[in-house]
This record gives sequence, C-alpha cells and structure tokens, in this order.
Amino acid sequence: MPPPSPRKVSRRQFLMGSLRAGGAGLALGELLRLRSLAAQPGQLPPDTSVIQIWLGGGPSQFETFDPKPLAPIEIRGPYRDIQSKLPGVRVCEMMPLTAGVLDKTAIIRSFTHPYDDHFGVTRWCLEGRKEPDKSSGYPSVGSIVSKFRGPRRPGMPAYAMLAEESVMHHHLFDAMAPGYLGVSHSPFAVLQNPYPFEFQADRLAAATSSLELATDVTLDRINDRKLLLSELDRLPRQLDASRGELDPFASQALELVTSAKARQAFDLNAESAATRERYGSHRWGQMALLARRLVESGVTFVTLNTAPDCLRWDWHVSVSRENRPQPDPGGPNTGMDWSGPPLDRALSALITDLSERDACRNVLLLVWGEFGRSPKVNVTGGRDHWPRLGSVLLAGGGLKMGQIIGESSSDGGLPTNRPIGPSDVLATVYKHLGIDPNQNAVNLLNRPIPLLPDGKVIDELF
Repeated sequence: MPPPSPRKVSRRQFLMGSLRAGGAGLALGELLRLRSLAAQPGQLPPDTSVIQIWLGGGPSQFETFDPKPLAPIEIRGPYRDIQSKLPGVRVCEMMPLTAGVLDKTAIIRSFTHPYDDHFGVTRWCLEGRKEPDKSSGYPSVGSIVSKFRGPRRPGMPAYAMLAEESVMHHHLFDAMAPGYLGVSHSPFAVLQNPYPFEFQADRLAAATSSLELATDVTLDRINDRKLLLSELDRLPRQLDASRGELDPFASQALELVTSAKARQAFDLNAESAATRERYGSHRWGQMALLARRLVESGVTFVTLNTAPDCLRWDWHVSVSRENRPQPDPGGPNTGMDWSGPPLDRALSALITDLSERDACRNVLLLVWGEFGRSPKVNVTGGRDHWPRLGSVLLAGGGLKMGQIIGESSSDGGLPTNRPIGPSDVLATVYKHLGIDPNQNAVNLLNRPIPLLPDGKVIDELF
C-alpha cells in the first residue's frame, strides 16, 4: 500500500492550525489559551528536561544491554557480545556504536515487575499507574510535566511527542495523552508516515521525507529551507498590520511559527550534513535529532515512540528477523537485524550530544519498554514476554553516569540484587525535573490524585 499523499495547505492554515495537540485538533492559539488558564504558579523550576525513547513491545535484555555469553545457546541467542567502553561491561554486537559511548550512560540490569500485559504495563511506565482499568483517564508523565513544570522557554511547548502514526492498538496512545488534565496538556505531536520504513538500506534515505509535522506539513517541506524560510520571513512583515486584531494567544501562536527560534527548532537543515548522517537518515535517527533540537529550544519533555502499533519490539517468532504478518503493512514487528542498526546509530549520536553540547547538559535520556524477554529462546527463535527482568538505559541529565545498577542472574531471568520497578524510574525522572511526585493533581470529579502513588528515587544516580 503506497503512503498517503500529503495534502497541500495554505500559509494561513499552516500558521493557525499546525502543531496540533496530539490529535486533539485544537488550533495552536486555542491550545496556548487553555494552557495559560491551567498554568500553575510556584517556585522557579530547574532548567532540566527529559527525552524518553519508548521501545514498545518489550525489548530483549539479551539483544541489547545484558547479554549472557557464557550461557547455553538457547539462552544467549543468535548474537555475539562485544566489549563496551564501560570497563568490564559487554553488550550485544548489534549495538557497536552505543557500546562506544556506554561510559556516558547508566544501565539498569534489574528492571522488574510482576505483570506481562502490554497494555497495563505500558500505562504503568508512561502514567505511573498499575491499575489495568483505564476508565479514570490518568495523564501521561509528559502531560504531568506540562501541568507542573511547563515549557523551559516562552513560546515553546512543554511536552512534545515524536511518533509514527498509529496503525494498530490505537488505545495504547492514550498512555501518552493528558487524561483528566484535559487537552490543554496534550503533546505537540510530530508524526511520521510509517509505511515507507522497513529498516532496509534502500528505504533509509527516503524515510525522513515521510516525517510529518502535525497532520499537514511534511518534513521534506520543512527541510526545503529556501521555500519555508522565504515564506516565513515574509509573514511577519505581512502580519504586522493585523497583529493588533489578534488576541494575545493567537499572537503567541503566530510568534511560535514565525519566530527565528521556532524555525530553528524544527529546521533540521540547520544541522550539518555530517551531524544528520551521524544520527542516521532513517526515521528514528532524524526524530532523535529533532528531539535534541526541541529540548535545546525549551521543550521540557519529549517522548520518541518507535512503534506505530506500540509493540514494535514484541519478538515472539524471531529475535533476529521477526516478520509475522500484521493486519496493517505499516505495523510489522521487526527483529534486531532490522531494528538494531537504526536504534544503535540514533542512540550513540544522541548520547554523544548530551555529553558534549552545553545546551544538553541537563537533558536526561531514558530508553525503556514495558518489560524484557524470556531467558530461553522459543522453538521459532523468538523470546516471549518476561516481566521479571529487563534493561533500562539512562544518559546525561547531570547525573552519575558510567555505572551498572543492579545485577541479573546468569540465565538473564531474574534480578540478583537491587530490583527496580517502573515507579522507581518515574520517581527518578520527577526528581530530575524538580517535580514532587507526592503532590496531587485534581481529576474531573475534583478528587485529589497523587502524581505517583509509589516508587523510590534511584539514589545511585544522584
């Protein structure tokens, strides 16, 4: 099935309707108005931010950051292990670039919890709630950040979501939504068309042209600097006479998409060709680069969702080339042969930038999924759900890097010390952002709801 053709939009449609909030369909001016009404006064927050890379489906600890080279073949799987730059720490051979910067990271090898349900645990990781019932409409962590922190720079969103358009399991995107906080805390969604991306070399060069900003303006138009900048440079002059007729929120919306700062944040061509190539020309690489640019420009929380169906890493049939047929050709589960190289390139470039760029010193990178995979490779060469053990990568944020937190058993099935659950990871994120997780938000029934019912900060990082 060919990708849908992007429809043409006028400059006015672009200015007044682009950067819609996570499918809510609100014009930017109205969204800013609602956010202003919902803003919370308080002490000056720290100038910190978070990039969350979500590996939906359950990434394998064996095929990423916790290989077991001394275990039998049915446990260690099809890949070799390689030495990383972190002394004594080995990783899967499919992550060679990330291995070279692992000294700039902290790896949790004892991530654990009792539930193997994709949907419930995704909500736990992304909302901080264990309850399987979604009727309460809990907000995502990004939406909570929007409510209690707001953006770090005027005129920029607090929460952005970079994702592939949903093709399956649409309800899983609710875990990234504002819930009872309301649409004013929806993410600014930068969506990609998932169809052209197959993790194959002949598709990599074309992948970035399929990125979509909101639903109207494709990234190839943003990348056409001659067209975009010439139009935007004319707009302030053309709109000066009419600005007095706009309310402050509409003016702010115009300022966001016509200012040099906004243009710079979304203009990937402002990066050198070498930098863009270092991240990779595929979707994940360019989204990771865009995430870095957004936090540098003042966005507080960015989620990069790697799965159009939220289950991209659910490899039951084969950990190397998972190719089960799917209801939609845009949403196959893919094995490490396909998923490893683009993730490796994007991660290594982002980790390097977080450590070397002054504007990124306080940006915390969090890479995780809802659980790990089973210790024993099954009869078809895949691994099944395994909530008892998984791996989580963190980098940057001014925290203590260059360490392994927790240990796993020799068969990769259980933590042998320092068990860490989803709420502990979220408590750590909140501490980094200067948000007290013990405070309450108010739901639609005017009931106080704690932001995080449980969880302990991972002290080794501070």
